[in-house]
Order: sequence, then structure tokens, then C-alpha cells
Amino acid sequence: MTKIAILSDIHGNMTAFSAVIKDAQAHHADEYWFLGDLFLPGPAAANLWQGLHALPLTHLVKGNWDDDLFWVLDGPVDLAQPTDVYFSRLVAYLWPQLTAEMLTTIRHWPMHDVFEQDGLMISLAHNLPNCNHGRRLYPDQPQPNFDQIAPNQDIDIAIYGHTHQQLLRYTSSGQVILNPGSIGQAYSPRAQLQTTTYADYALLELDNGAITDLNLRQVSYNVAAELAVAKKAQLPYLEVYTKLRHTGATSTHNAAYLAQFDQSHHYRAEVAEFLRQQRQRH
Repeated sequence: MTKIAILSDIHGNMTAFSAVIKDAQAHHADEYWFLGDLFLPGPAAANLWQGLHALPLTHLVKGNWDDDLFWVLDGPVDLAQPTDVYFSRLVAYLWPQLTAEMLTTIRHWPMHDVFEQDGLMISLAHNLPNCNHGRRLYPDQPQPNFDQIAPNQDIDIAIYGHTHQQLLRYTSSGQVILNPGSIGQAYSPRAQLQTTTYADYALLELDNGAITDLNLRQVSYNVAAELAVAKKAQLPYLEVYTKLRHTGATSTHNAAYLAQFDQSHHYRAEVAEFLRQQRQRH
């Protein structure tokens, strides 16, 4: 029998991550699986990396935000687009805190992992096995989309993250589909269920070919403490992060909202300088 803590979408929120790990340890998790999106828009960097890798972490896959760290360098970045400026400025903030070894390791994280665990075949992906971004596995999407998550009929349980919403459902052939939700940015489209002060993860217990327990957990954490850390760390777009922490609403693609902060903080010029320096180094 193995009890697994399934973690996803930490998004730089060390306060939420610490609360989840404390809870998982209290429930005697044997090992940990991570489904991607480790950094940003929260301030945690090396401390989060060290915390994740201090765990008995046996499987992990790469999320879209993990990939996008390198998109900023590989380009093209459109400085006329507030959304490009937003993500690039966050990467510029994070970059000096990451070692070359960490960056190389993240580049080579797999997008998809299939393995046997306690008599069952498990599939891990951040989103679809061959695509770690997009909306095709949001809970409101049609059944054929979810059938794509486990095209190999040998797979018994397909686990993914990305949508920040906890989910349990099935493919048309009865394969289990599980989403543990997001540690750093738990979300619900229903206002009454939006959990801005909670972090989501899953505890999965497997034994001899059976799911003997499944617990979709929500763990409370100190949002004020997380925002204090972000302020002290001089996190760019602190106003955006504060809104996220209080409302659960992401603004990554809200160009009109993000544009106002460039006018007061000169983020576009800072991104241009960061990109210039990176080009000189490479």
C-alpha cells in the first residue's frame, strides 16, 4: 500500500506550499508526485525549489509556466503586448535567483510520464499528454476531450493539473481521471466555492490494483503572510498578485488591466533591458 500526495500548480506561493506539505506529512504521505507550474507569479524561488526536492519526490512533469520561463529567452517577446511584458518582467525578477543547474533541470523535465504503481498503470501530465497548455481539459469541456487524456487503454488512472480545479471523472472506457487542483492558485468559477485562503492537493492511496482511498484536500494558509513576503521581496506587479490572493482571479491575459502598471512602474523598459542583457550573454 502506498499513500501519495499529488501536488500541482504551486505558482511561487511558498506559504501555501508549506501548509500543504505540513498537512501531507501529518497524513503520512509515503511519496509525492508533482504536475508542474512551480514558479510565478508568486515570489518563491530557490526556497521553493529546495522544499520540493527535499520531499520523497518520485515523479514529476513539466507545466506550461515551466516551459514559458524559456519562451522569454527563446522569443519572440512583443513589448507592445502588456501580457508579454507582464510575464517577461516576472521572469526577469525570478531569473537571478535560479542557478544554471536548476534551469537545465527544468528544461529537461518530461511532459508526460506513464508508470506502474501498486498494480495500476498511472499517467501524469500537466494537461494533455502532448500539450501542457490550453483549455481542452477544463471541467466544462466535452467528453471526447477527456478521452484524449488516456488514449492508451493500458492506463488505469490519468492525473493532470493546469485548470486549478479539483476534479474526479472518467473516460468513456472507465479510466479514472483525477485533478488535485492548485496549491498556489486554487480556483472555482462559482463565487460561493472560491477558496482564496485555501490550497488544494490530493491524497491518493493505492493497494494491490485498487484505489483504497482518495482525499481531495483543501488546506488553509495565511494569505496576509504570503502577501507580506511578496512585498518584502519587491515582487513586480504586486498589485496584480494582491488581487489574485484576495479574489482568485488571474490577470495573465487581461491586457487592458495589466497595461496600467507599465505606466507607473516602467516594466516595459525593464524587460527590454533584461532581454538585451540576456542576448549579450548568449
